[in-house]
Amino acid sequence: MNPLTRLSLYLVFSISTLLSKEITLLFLHILAGLIILFIERHHWDEWKKKSAPYWKYFPITGAIFFLISFLFSEKALNEILFDITSATVRLIIMVSMMTIYIVKARSYDIINSVRSLWYKINIKWRWVDDFLIFFEMTIRFYTTIQDEWRKCERSQMAISTVAPKSLMKKAIRIAHFIPDFIVLNLIKADTITSVMIMRGYGRSIPRSIYPLIGFPILDLLWFILGTSILCGVHIFVKI
Repeated sequence: MNPLTRLSLYLVFSISTLLSKEITLLFLHILAGLIILFIERHHWDEWKKKSAPYWKYFPITGAIFFLISFLFSEKALNEILFDITSATVRLIIMVSMMTIYIVKARSYDIINSVRSLWYKINIKWRWVDDFLIFFEMTIRFYTTIQDEWRKCERSQMAISTVAPKSLMKKAIRIAHFIPDFIVLNLIKADTITSVMIMRGYGRSIPRSIYPLIGFPILDLLWFILGTSILCGVHIFVKI
């Protein structure tokens, strides 16, 4: 399945979950979510690691929602509790599904799919190619910049520089270090730009791509089928 089709199906399912306010609809989405989690059970360990940071926010958001509703809403207590519970369940389903997608998908697969689709369309717009390569390089070098920042922190520790304990002193120390860090990365960016120009970037628009990811008619049918089923379920339950 094309990565764009997979992303579209997960997004449609998440939006459908957020719009499911009836108990029947919510139950159907819970059942579908559990089925997907069971199918992807070999990703459970990674799914738990990536979704763990979000779980602590669900009780907090529920408590804030309850407090605001109790103070400013005219609804009965049982209605408020029902709304909080259903909203929390919808968020849990949405976060779980998108976490499964993130675990399975890779960011550069999406970029390659978009670039492949744009290459097949063959519209000669330079700004689209510039935007795609900017987005691609941002994702690719983000982890590199993170690693460099960690190395700088470890080098400070290696020369016995005592790390400040207060939040204000930490912020001041980072603020002093950020300009040098930005300058170093700007030099690297300038080098990369020069290399790209020497390799002929911009001479052929749109840029070629390898491997070229296809978008067969079956993927379009999957998207239409999935969207139709979810829309049909909403219409049928409301009737």
